Amino acid sequence: MYIWLMKKLLSFAVIILLMSCVSCTEKKSYYEQFKKNKTFVSRILDLNKTFNEIRTEEKGKLIKEDISFLKFIYDIGENDTYVVSYLFDEKGCYEIGIDGYFEFEKDALDVLSGIQKEMETAAYKKEVDDNRLNRWKNADKSISIELDHKGTENGLFVATIFANE
Repeated sequence: MYIWLMKKLLSFAVIILLMSCVSCTEKKSYYEQFKKNKTFVSRILDLNKTFNEIRTEEKGKLIKEDISFLKFIYDIGENDTYVVSYLFDEKGCYEIGIDGYFEFEKDALDVLSGIQKEMETAAYKKEVDDNRLNRWKNADKSISIELDHKGTENGLFVATIFANE
């Protein structure tokens, strides 16, 4: 009886372990992975930060550094990446670029759609969309955001955040 009970408990434990492993390795969407590193709207807040603040806070792998430029790369999915770059002048960061390079169109569309939904709830007014380019500005027009989705059929998307003078 004792051996029979131990076999049942062991079988039950193995099943629970397998179920927990499967649920823990559930693949997150590309947008979920993208925003896990930093949401798009929170990246807008990086405008005017200093070179050192960005260099310290950014979690991606630094791949290029110059006196007025930082470029970080993030892995996403199994074999894809996106790049976040920052341009600086004496006032701080004035431009942020986010470029996605994905194998499949659906993954680029997922990130693009997630960013669009984020922007719908943000304090930025949507401008006229044209030529597969979304634009937003804040109330005093000191910040412009562009989301270019011309290349999504090739797995690409480009987002640019500008501090207008």
